[in-house]
Amino acid sequence: MRITVSNASEKPIDQLSLRLMELNFPSVPKGGTLEAGMFGFGFKDVATSLYQYPSIPSAADPAFVVPIVRLDYGTGALNFCSDDLECSVDVPYSTNSPAKTSYPFVITCSDIKPGSTKAFNVSLRFGPAGARVQDLSGDVLEAYAGKYPFQINWKDHRPIGAIFLASSGINVGTNPRRWILNYGNVDITTEKGKAAFREALLEHADKCIKVLKDVSAQGMITWDPEGEEFIGACYYGNPRLVPTLAPEMEFKNNGAKSVIDEYFEKFRAAGLKVGVCIRPQQITIIDGKPVHQAAEDEHAVQILRERIAYAKQRWGCTLFYVDSTATVSGAINPDVFRAVADAYPDVLLIPENESMRYFAYSAPFNSYMHHKITSTPVGARMVYPKAFSVLMAPEGDRPEDHDALVTAVRRGDILLFNGWYNGVEAGKIKKLYEEAAQ
Repeated sequence: MRITVSNASEKPIDQLSLRLMELNFPSVPKGGTLEAGMFGFGFKDVATSLYQYPSIPSAADPAFVVPIVRLDYGTGALNFCSDDLECSVDVPYSTNSPAKTSYPFVITCSDIKPGSTKAFNVSLRFGPAGARVQDLSGDVLEAYAGKYPFQINWKDHRPIGAIFLASSGINVGTNPRRWILNYGNVDITTEKGKAAFREALLEHADKCIKVLKDVSAQGMITWDPEGEEFIGACYYGNPRLVPTLAPEMEFKNNGAKSVIDEYFEKFRAAGLKVGVCIRPQQITIIDGKPVHQAAEDEHAVQILRERIAYAKQRWGCTLFYVDSTATVSGAINPDVFRAVADAYPDVLLIPENESMRYFAYSAPFNSYMHHKITSTPVGARMVYPKAFSVLMAPEGDRPEDHDALVTAVRRGDILLFNGWYNGVEAGKIKKLYEEAAQ
């Protein structure tokens, strides 16, 4: 089906939605877009109810996800596709509640310039019951991967240790940044106390290194080198503010290096990669407190580049957890991660939330611990077979998910575990990798 839109006005048409038709199904259809959503709950091999997860838009916007809406209706299957990847496709709601068997099919066309005509090619692709998405729309999947190619070149898929240096549960007057060292008994108000803080931090690094090496981890990410003084603003995600928010990290003890530099250097000297948490929001100090301010996509690129550049140059960081992946307008456009990946092809970006296209430039974060996500989303791998995720599994696996996590590791997913203590949890991670290697 070819839809042509002409704009005879003197102003651009930013968006134009067209209701093409309405279809009646013999039963309530299941399905949706191929998007997994911010928590990885979405599209799976087995069809789920439409609109089951409010965090996942009903529309398939090609800026974020391959433009296919999948519908399984018992006696057959249907893919609603934008064949040329130029418009969003949507099956937004049912028109005959409570039966819920009738649905409109809608496209949204964008960026039609004044005095121009733009064509949009869409299709309804029917198949028998059991037909897979790729059976009906393999050409659309291939075209999307061609337009937005997979460009990650990260070969190391060993586990990563998460390290937290502070905790909101610490409340000690002489320890305003809430460092967990010495069970919070830290005094950064005196030179003697700062020297003891330095000694404790470097001893902590040695303990973490032992844990990481025992699990054969590739490296670690330190979430909070700035401390956690202002609870509502954590994690700050701005390594450039370490000297401002945690000046004791610059303590040199009459040496040539700041303690924070010594800390990261210890891990690198042990052959481990290092990383930090960063955010795409600007931080402004208001009344002595850091306040996060959402940025537009273009500004988010600049913020992330600057923070990566600082951490790379100062500490040799190559692992970056990207917290709070949202802008003023909503979810970060995947072009932001493409621009950052283009600028720094030697780092691994781990965005907190995800859309399908993020997998072309990063390894999105999902939580096995909180949401029982045990692999990279099926939809993402339909487009990007080599896509992989970072799965948070600080407690290791549960018996019912053991095989799924072994398979995840074999397929390239990276497990994130607590890298500051050597308990049975770390042992479970080690065993999962050992079994996956067999």
